[in-house]
Amino acid sequence: MIATRPQFIIAYLIISLGALVMGHAQGFDPIDTDLLLTSISTVIIAAIGIHYRDEASDWDNGYDIEIGGMGVIRNGKLNSRELRRVGVFFNLAAFALIAFQIYGDLELLWVAVPVSIILIWPNYLTEEVVMGHEVFTAFSYWAALMWVYIGQGWEITYPILMFSVFIYIIAFALVPLQDIGDVEADIKSGKKTLTVRLGVDGMGHLSIFVALFSLLFLYYTIIILI
Repeated sequence: MIATRPQFIIAYLIISLGALVMGHAQGFDPIDTDLLLTSISTVIIAAIGIHYRDEASDWDNGYDIEIGGMGVIRNGKLNSRELRRVGVFFNLAAFALIAFQIYGDLELLWVAVPVSIILIWPNYLTEEVVMGHEVFTAFSYWAALMWVYIGQGWEITYPILMFSVFIYIIAFALVPLQDIGDVEADIKSGKKTLTVRLGVDGMGHLSIFVALFSLLFLYYTIIILI
């Protein structure tokens, strides 16, 4: 269904691929397929749950009445209560998978704890906290990378940490771009995104600068891997 926001699911899958690339680059082969499927399933199920709940919350808060979101409530396909119920179900399933994986590898705890906080209060953190939309959404991509990487039982090294900083910063640069098309509606409804605060031009300039800055961490990762 479109409410899963498939474009973002694809983004999480691509980020997860980065974890495997980093493991291979450091000689941590072979990939454990069972652990990989479990880790990616956890990431995707958690993301779908948040997407459903976010769609419902935005509608209830009056944000996506005219434009924005995936439009499933606006088009009469589902109501916010149904979306929220399904979202909670997916997030509970994600918690079960998180607990299952932590049982097998306690090192996952340092990613699981902040991720669990986001799973419990996604809408408050991304809508009510200043820069929360950008900071916490970018963090979710960082967490996906590290969850898949650590989920393989691989050692946390300096290269993966530097690469994870690159992932976080590039995600932070790209997240606001999704808000450009909805900026007029977001201004009317009072959303607190950086695009609303800085305007389309200001956000565009900032995104370009941040994206270019992130490349420094990618270059450094490559250097220390050689």
